[in-house]
Amino acid sequence: MATTGNDTSPPRAWLLGVCGMGMGPLAIFLRGEGWEVAGWDDAPAQPMSDFLRDAGVVFANDFVFDAARPPALVAHSSAVKEGHPLRERAAAAGARLIRRGELLAERVAAGGRHFIAVCGSHGKTTTCGMLAQALPAAGVDAGYVLGGVYRDPLLPPAKVGASPWVVAEVDESDGTISRFSPEITLAVNLDWDHPDYYRTERDLEEVFAALFRRTTGAIFIPENSDRLRRLAAGEGVTAQVFAVPVTAAGDDGVPDFNEQNAALALAVTRFVAGGVGEPPLGEFSGIRRRQDTLFAAPHLRILADYAHHPTEIGALLRHLSQTPRSPLSAPRSRLIAVFQPHRHTRTRQYAREFAEVLKLADEVLLLPVYSAGESPVAGGTTSSVFDAAGGDPRFRLVAGEAELRAALSPRSPLPAPDAPTTTTIAFIGAGDIDRMAARFANDCRWDALRRNAPFGARTTLGVGGTAAFYAEPEGVDELRSLVADARRRGVRVFVMGKGANLVVPDAGFDGLLIRLVKPFWRRVRIRPDTAAQPPRSPTRITAGGGAELAAIARAAADAGLDGFTFLDGIPGTLGGALRMNAGANGAAIFERVAEVVWLAPDGTLRRDPRERFDARYRECPTLAGTAGDAAGGGIVIAATLVAAGTAAPDALHAAARAAKERRRATQPLEFRSAGSVFKNPAGDSAGRLIEQCGLKGLRRGGAVVSEKHANFIVIADPAVASAGDYLALTEEVRRTVREKTGVSLELEVAVVGG
Repeated sequence: MATTGNDTSPPRAWLLGVCGMGMGPLAIFLRGEGWEVAGWDDAPAQPMSDFLRDAGVVFANDFVFDAARPPALVAHSSAVKEGHPLRERAAAAGARLIRRGELLAERVAAGGRHFIAVCGSHGKTTTCGMLAQALPAAGVDAGYVLGGVYRDPLLPPAKVGASPWVVAEVDESDGTISRFSPEITLAVNLDWDHPDYYRTERDLEEVFAALFRRTTGAIFIPENSDRLRRLAAGEGVTAQVFAVPVTAAGDDGVPDFNEQNAALALAVTRFVAGGVGEPPLGEFSGIRRRQDTLFAAPHLRILADYAHHPTEIGALLRHLSQTPRSPLSAPRSRLIAVFQPHRHTRTRQYAREFAEVLKLADEVLLLPVYSAGESPVAGGTTSSVFDAAGGDPRFRLVAGEAELRAALSPRSPLPAPDAPTTTTIAFIGAGDIDRMAARFANDCRWDALRRNAPFGARTTLGVGGTAAFYAEPEGVDELRSLVADARRRGVRVFVMGKGANLVVPDAGFDGLLIRLVKPFWRRVRIRPDTAAQPPRSPTRITAGGGAELAAIARAAADAGLDGFTFLDGIPGTLGGALRMNAGANGAAIFERVAEVVWLAPDGTLRRDPRERFDARYRECPTLAGTAGDAAGGGIVIAATLVAAGTAAPDALHAAARAAKERRRATQPLEFRSAGSVFKNPAGDSAGRLIEQCGLKGLRRGGAVVSEKHANFIVIADPAVASAGDYLALTEEVRRTVREKTGVSLELEVAVVGG
């Protein structure tokens, strides 16, 4: 780790364009190395800004030169051009200016690291992401620096590993590829691109040939690439070359890019790990903006993809044409391509090829070129692509987002039930088209929300009204979009788990009810403690916000992890349990928490340690929101829990069974209820106070105070019971206890709506 002069404090870096997909992960990697990092960006956007904040990167809107302790360097992305005022100010202050690729080359070579370079015209980020997850799964805790963001928000786009291996993608677009000398090079493909930087196709080939010559250990290329095979066999290449077989897929015999990327990543993993057999791809969940499904309904599917080269676009459209679009797909299914060309020079180079591959779609809407800082060039506008289509009636120019929305507006997510057409709309490009796609998908999602959905019937109490809107998001992006849209529309939001400790008045809830029931939210994974020294034994559990507490308890017992048996038998999910710091048998969930990933009320995705939360007896105000606002606060995405120790799995399962038997013996589980109605007062028991007041068996309508446990109000007669009965009886019990004992009981159940 570098220092400034005799200063032993951490080196400092200031990064311009820090929220970019190349610069952001590098900033996180620097933080992992111990650097102090500040960054500027003219358009900081989620989720990268969330990852940077969690890593401790400070956002700075200006460059402040500290003569006593200047930054070791000021790095800039390719989007921050020469002449930019912040670059000029840093240069005038005497700071060392360095390009992003140059800084990456220095860091992956530092400290005796073994560097694996992933290069190619397209597919680099996906392949790098696969390799970064496959290596740890095969026992090699490698560091990595992506050029993008995983779909899984629990996986950061960069990290410093415990082993000397580090994986990063090497970008050829600005020539910084010449700064890398890897031990292993993985080249996924090579197509003629970047005419703004390389004068001829041969110039581009030469930088790849030079990278191969500088590779000291091994080169991996796909067997079906004649160009890469020729370059890897060139004069001066001393590394061992592996041509990886790739199985063809599809009617046209063209390999599926994801299969090819996976084959290359796994070949490198086998080589590095020294194992035999087929290593797993670890936790690879895909990369954002690569075939992202933004909205899916029986008659409409919306996706976004980063493709911006004709080869990529052709592969994507062929894949979409061959993929069943829904169980209701019919011969009249339509594929609409919305294309935003990236850079004027690339558009001029490939206008004819763009037009040709886009003809794979049934309809093509062409947006203006995203310049990426380039000045317009003759023949490099979207009109060039339109003209190259030769008057094909499927092609249409649209001037911007407003005109695009007007063109797409007839595509309704909820057509007539007998409509035979399924439509797939693919937003394609590397500019800001993903934001247009997200906004359009959000509107379609809101239009498709279920109205007047059962709410009270979904709770453990089983009575109560409906929710005005209802959704079951697939993942974090959809959840964030739903919450943001609801708040823009002034609609309250409530996220429901299993529905325990929850009462919905008969009038219902006039907001959006969200349930985290899709597979992403229910995952439970046993993990080693990464802070421990090898060999690391499993001591932690990472679970999604929708994971059932009983499933967490069973997984822990199976792994021999102690401290979770009290969860077995609590009818709830992790998110709801954290929101109210649920517990039993003298234990509470936050006693086992290491960190929580959660969506804060301001829309940011946060990763915070246990100490950040003000958890106390049966509540966590940080997550639950302000008092009396059951629909406020934060939403738990996932949490990492720490075991109290280890024990024999059989003993843990036996303890869980014993705890459940005690619950059956003391609680009225044979009836529907919301669980304990009131919190226990300090040093006393709510059930004892209620029983002392002679309230057992008190009945209002179909609700009755349990004879088995006085702190339970049960539904004795579902045919006539209502939420009004329950709430009226609750208030009567509280009033009577206050009058007879002077104790004001506080509700443990949450009342949502009304």
